[in-house]
Amino acid sequence: MNKRNLLNLVLLLVVAGLGLLAWLEPGRSPEPQAVKITGLDPAAIEHIRIERPAGLLEMVRRDGRWQLTAPQAAPANTVRTDAIVSVAAIDSLNQQPITGLDLATYGLDEPKARLQLNDVTIDFGAAAPLDNRRYVRVGDTLHLIPDLRYYQLIGHWSGYVSLRLLEDGTQLERIELPQRVLVNDNGSWVPEPKPEQWSADAATALAQRWQTVQAMEVREYKGAATGAEVRLHLRGQERPLRLVIAAREPELVLVRPDLGLAYHLVASQAQELLELSAPQQDQEP
Repeated sequence: MNKRNLLNLVLLLVVAGLGLLAWLEPGRSPEPQAVKITGLDPAAIEHIRIERPAGLLEMVRRDGRWQLTAPQAAPANTVRTDAIVSVAAIDSLNQQPITGLDLATYGLDEPKARLQLNDVTIDFGAAAPLDNRRYVRVGDTLHLIPDLRYYQLIGHWSGYVSLRLLEDGTQLERIELPQRVLVNDNGSWVPEPKPEQWSADAATALAQRWQTVQAMEVREYKGAATGAEVRLHLRGQERPLRLVIAAREPELVLVRPDLGLAYHLVASQAQELLELSAPQQDQEP
């Protein structure tokens, strides 16, 4: 090996050694593990209670499904409830004991919202001046966390209602529309009375749309709704689920008088849900 090659080899070894040192970072301590604000497993949470200026809101998980229990009993919006239980596993950006602290400085002398997950209470205080963060208190510890859920906690309770008109697993037996009745005849949907021309596929599609329909938004509805009605007869339930067609334009609005809720849907869904489409020319009844 001549001198030039020997020099190149030495330089290559030096560069490789420097790269190895940079990668190993000798003397540097490993990154500390993130501290969660609670020790709760979100999947194990069965009860949510939220105290806020807009009023008490409570939800419980039964048989794997969230139910809103206060201020109104109704199936809960799973996406919203999952977001709330995720608070249990938020990383604390900073934490310190509350002993000796002036809680008013952090807006925690009178919390803006109090979230209870199972038996763990999280008080929400003021927003930090910078970086979209908020102070919370869990037990005797003050935490600083990303301000991700506070505005959901203080939102209107109707935002926690499921957007679906029927829960998963619900079985429809009979659908009474303003101008048509559909009956589930051993899995085949049949209109009563039968029109001169109709399609079994169209009847089945209409029933399936009711089975899976979701609203864009659910709002509280006060007062007596008036209009034509839809009655959904469900397997195992003595009384039908009543929906009043409060509006078709600019949105289809279906009101559940028993819950005091209005489900807002796209206007085009009125025809899809309320009318049995005519058969195509090449279809046989």
